[in-house]
Amino acid sequence: MLEVSAALVTALIGAGFSQRAALELAGVSRSTWHYRTRPRVAVVDPMPHAKRRSASWLSAEEREQVTTKLQAAFAAKKSVYQAYYDALDAGDPVASLATWYRIARTITQAHRPVRRTRKHRASAMPSLLVTGPDQAWSWDITHLKGPYRGVSYQLYLALDVFSRMVTGWRVETREDDQMAAEMFEQAFQVRGVLPRIVHSDGGAAMTSRTLGDLFADLGITTSRNRPRVSNDNPYSEALFKTAKYTPHYPAHFTDLDHARTWTRDFVEDYNHRHHHVGLEGHTPHDVHHGTWVQVHHQRVATMTAIYQAHPERFSTRPRTRTPMAQVAINHPTTDERLQTG
Repeated sequence: MLEVSAALVTALIGAGFSQRAALELAGVSRSTWHYRTRPRVAVVDPMPHAKRRSASWLSAEEREQVTTKLQAAFAAKKSVYQAYYDALDAGDPVASLATWYRIARTITQAHRPVRRTRKHRASAMPSLLVTGPDQAWSWDITHLKGPYRGVSYQLYLALDVFSRMVTGWRVETREDDQMAAEMFEQAFQVRGVLPRIVHSDGGAAMTSRTLGDLFADLGITTSRNRPRVSNDNPYSEALFKTAKYTPHYPAHFTDLDHARTWTRDFVEDYNHRHHHVGLEGHTPHDVHHGTWVQVHHQRVATMTAIYQAHPERFSTRPRTRTPMAQVAINHPTTDERLQTG
């Protein structure tokens, strides 16, 4: 059939038709005609597509480096995201974050830390605007499961809305407004600064006269969730999820000392070593105290060196983002980011 079509095309061209018109009349595509009249040179020893390499591919040694780093991170109960930024800050990420995730998917599931799956819906609904640390704090109380049914411990926790750094915490056997007031008094004394606003939900301890009088005496404005809107305190809720969904979160706490010890270790690790997704991989402590700038410059230097060594692996020059300049709760924000100088 193709031979007949080819003969027809040749005859039409000989009769004065243009090649395009002849091909349309004969029902032959232009690409088919092109490769029929100009056949490709046959490949003597063809290589299967799966074995072909690109200049942008990692070498076997580089893939092994990433795999080794991931396995070590998984053994330490760290996620791919945390492991990548640990390597980036150490000056040797080897490849991009997307490549780390791609390689991680090839690692046997048994070697990966099991992340607790959430059993509740959580979404963030802001209600104020801050542009720097200590302008607004958010706080809440959550239950920590005890050793027996009906036994639980109460984690009081306050954090800075802008930097997400934990600014105060305590663990007790019950919710109590006086205990909450003592937590804030100690936090103000240790930090040496007062926030302009303290945001919380409408719980009994949060709306108590004891806490209200303390904030009023210090000139601190209080902010509350809207009635029947449970997700208006997003940053505290997100922090509780970070705490309870970590691989090393216990099934239950044996006693009050156990709960306090675990919380102390978690807060220390979270503030100083947790690469926060909302802070472009920087730790809350670095963003709160401004030391993220040095870390950012180090990351830029690392990525620049990688780009110069393997420019073929990038479609565009790598860009290292800085944290957002505005953080909000129920307030519009811009795309402005923090400046390094």
